[in-house]
Amino acid sequence: MQWLGGAPIFRVVFWWLAFLVLTIAGERLELNRVLRPTRAVRWEFVLAMVTVLGGVAAATWWPEPGVRGLGVGLIALTWWLARHDVARRTVHQRGVTRFMAVCLLGGYAWLGVGGAIAAVTGVAMPGLLYDAMLHAVFVGFVISMVFAHAPVIFPAVLGLPLEYRPAFYLHVGVLHVSLILRVVGDLVGSLGRWRVWGGLLNAAALLLFMFNTGRSMALGGNHGDPI
Repeated sequence: MQWLGGAPIFRVVFWWLAFLVLTIAGERLELNRVLRPTRAVRWEFVLAMVTVLGGVAAATWWPEPGVRGLGVGLIALTWWLARHDVARRTVHQRGVTRFMAVCLLGGYAWLGVGGAIAAVTGVAMPGLLYDAMLHAVFVGFVISMVFAHAPVIFPAVLGLPLEYRPAFYLHVGVLHVSLILRVVGDLVGSLGRWRVWGGLLNAAALLLFMFNTGRSMALGGNHGDPI
């Protein structure tokens, strides 16, 4: 509605960020049932979610304090996911189950980075800090979640088997390296070339993901259990 009402895109993007983050976190909360979370654990999640939404809403009228509040909410959500998500246990398993857990935990780390940048700087206008924050969340967190769930979601949606291969770690590794270069390049003005290389490797990671996934689906087969 804000977009249709003429609000600048750099403000509306915080609502998109909250939608994606909370949708993914809600799915992880659902899977957390296997650990039989206590009422206190569930309320911790609710408090983090309310903080995220409150920060985004406040940013509509008070951009800097609102973004800081959003950052605090993202940090709280990162803490909850890192502490209570089932991936903490499944990372000790093998095959596709471990791969998915590694992707999830890596994504949570980037969510925390994005939250920290938002909380410390309160950046609400386009620029290098803004770029670093959005890439940490949209690429580091969201794309890591895509990588993690692809071995389960793609076969279910496309009706084709997908064989897990250790080569999957290649596109995950390139993604994280590219983000380190991009975010450090944003935060340190004298390292502008790092930002350029980070952007190029962002694209390379996505291309590798499509290649590895397509190749595995062409070969067929699916091994391991989802988390």
